[in-house]
Amino acid sequence: MRIAVVYDNKSLSPDLSPAWGFSCLIGEDLLFDTGGDSHVLLSNMGKMGIDVERIRSVVLSHAHGDHTGGLGGLLAVNRNLTVYLPRSFASGFKAEVEARARVVQVHEPMEITEGIYTTGEMGRSVLEQSLVLVTRRGLVVITGCAHPGIVSIVEKAREIASGEVYLAMGGFHLGGVSEAAMGGIVEDFERLGVQKVGPCHCSGDLACSAFERAYGENFISVGVGRRLEIEG
Repeated sequence: MRIAVVYDNKSLSPDLSPAWGFSCLIGEDLLFDTGGDSHVLLSNMGKMGIDVERIRSVVLSHAHGDHTGGLGGLLAVNRNLTVYLPRSFASGFKAEVEARARVVQVHEPMEITEGIYTTGEMGRSVLEQSLVLVTRRGLVVITGCAHPGIVSIVEKAREIASGEVYLAMGGFHLGGVSEAAMGGIVEDFERLGVQKVGPCHCSGDLACSAFERAYGENFISVGVGRRLEIEG
């Protein structure tokens, strides 16, 4: 199972462009979120040697522009896509995408392809889906912004697919969390048996520092250009 981060606030290479948002490629043909700008997205993917025409599925976590803004540019160069989006997306947005791609509206948890699940819509004010990847190492949980709460998402992942959580990565939405609350979240991760963490995008400096202190060598610095290979 290969994961390549193609869009994030931080870049791990001077040749790749950072921008507010998130996107990562899973395997060779599934893109999770599209960042906020199609030019940045496609440029980074090209420089990373990723063939955009090989992508077959796009999963959008939630209806914020920093996660959906690159979709239009992607659809312009690849007309053979299936887009999985939360059912709660605006009807106008869904109609625009349906004009150029196959759309699957997601509400409940479902298997997108073998070994890759969506949590289904979670949360209240911002409905969001996350991905759960089943690997030989354990579950990999990938979040866009984790508006429903990162701990709740990890708990949901464990309900959907059996096994321990090997890695949780993506936007954790912890920018305004206090040190005390952050300590509780780290304790929850440890209670849930999360082995590795890779917070990025909207996670916040405090959260990243707290996770790095707690996880040490099992903390993964995530940014554009990060490639992970996990035994599938």
